[in-house]
Amino acid sequence: MPTRTLVCFLILSAGSLVALSSDDWPGWRGPSGDGKITSELKYPTHWSNSEKVLWKVPLAEPGNSSPVVVGERLFLTLASHRGAERSLLCFDTTDGSLLWKKTATTEAGQLTHKTNPYCAASPYCDGKRVYAWFGNAGLHAYDLNGKEIWSTSLGTDFQHQWGPNAASPVMAGTLLIVHAGPGSSVGLFGIDPASGDIRWQNKLAGAESSDLKQFKGSWATPLALGSGASLQILLGLPGAIRAFNPVDGKEIWRCQGLSELAYTNVLTGNGRAVYLSGFGGPGLGMRLPEPDESGDLTETYRLWLDQKDRGRNPQRIGSGQIVGDYLYLLNEPGIAECIEVETGKTQWKERLSGKSWSSVSHINGLLYVNDMKAVTYVVKPDPLRLDLVAENSLDSGQHTNSSPAFAGGRIYFRTDQYLYAVGQN
Repeated sequence: MPTRTLVCFLILSAGSLVALSSDDWPGWRGPSGDGKITSELKYPTHWSNSEKVLWKVPLAEPGNSSPVVVGERLFLTLASHRGAERSLLCFDTTDGSLLWKKTATTEAGQLTHKTNPYCAASPYCDGKRVYAWFGNAGLHAYDLNGKEIWSTSLGTDFQHQWGPNAASPVMAGTLLIVHAGPGSSVGLFGIDPASGDIRWQNKLAGAESSDLKQFKGSWATPLALGSGASLQILLGLPGAIRAFNPVDGKEIWRCQGLSELAYTNVLTGNGRAVYLSGFGGPGLGMRLPEPDESGDLTETYRLWLDQKDRGRNPQRIGSGQIVGDYLYLLNEPGIAECIEVETGKTQWKERLSGKSWSSVSHINGLLYVNDMKAVTYVVKPDPLRLDLVAENSLDSGQHTNSSPAFAGGRIYFRTDQYLYAVGQN
């Protein structure tokens, strides 16, 4: 058996050292929040509905959130009764059996969109507690056996015509970070993970919408970047990439040029950051500033701004991957694209799939991404061409807006109907 490297998170407020394995997938986009892992464990590159599916279990309702995995526990959020019940489910990864389910309630029928069911945020697990952000139904922490530790309200007026509360909780330093919104009420919160106390709140001035039907808002999950005193929270918001101090929530810097709609995560690599707006909006690339830089850095750090003279950029919902000097992504219409990070120049663009909301993962040197039919494409990153390694299907008739989780040599998929584990038999 390969040695399992331990990645340790020090949670001072809890007074304990909590260890997660590097083979866990503890939150949205994995252990570093960027969809990247390099592991001694091998992950499947080829499978089908009759090959390497270790188990599948039915799900009562559809949902867009993604599974997270710590040890032999898989956590998933799911809503029912028109959003009145919002639940965190815990499954045994060995056989898919349901270990426990915890539910919070709120008013039924709150505003959302048919493509974005309630409970769009994925949970986060620090190895000791698992956290679920349910929007108007609150933020909840449970131990790994399902006992509720605390429950905190961040507000009860989170609404948007396309459905709010898709941003997943992340850990930055000693605090749990929650991006709440979009809509007329938005905010960035720093939460004590042991008690649920709100340590700080930033109301994100300029990110709120004037009404619930305005085409404006961010559904992006924060990215914790750096360590120690240089740790920052990067977030794509209407108009700009913005960085915040995880200790007090205050803005450190911003780089402007985005549109009013932000769906994806900030992407970073080789001292650069890229953000691609949604709904045909522009993308921008920038140099990452030094830790002591602050203020509006648009003129000094922005490398490029992709504003189409004719036509629009494709819709971009899933987050891409920066590998070396290039960004690889699958646009919502199913067009794969490779972009040079330094210049924003498209290297190649080619149809890969049907429609997709999935984010790209970089696993042991290969790119994994699935489309809405739960077909997963394995691609070798190559700036010269689309190098397709494999195309893998699960059951026919499936639909998913989720992204897979990679843990312990297995891949876990969530569709509207099922939860799957794929691995070596």
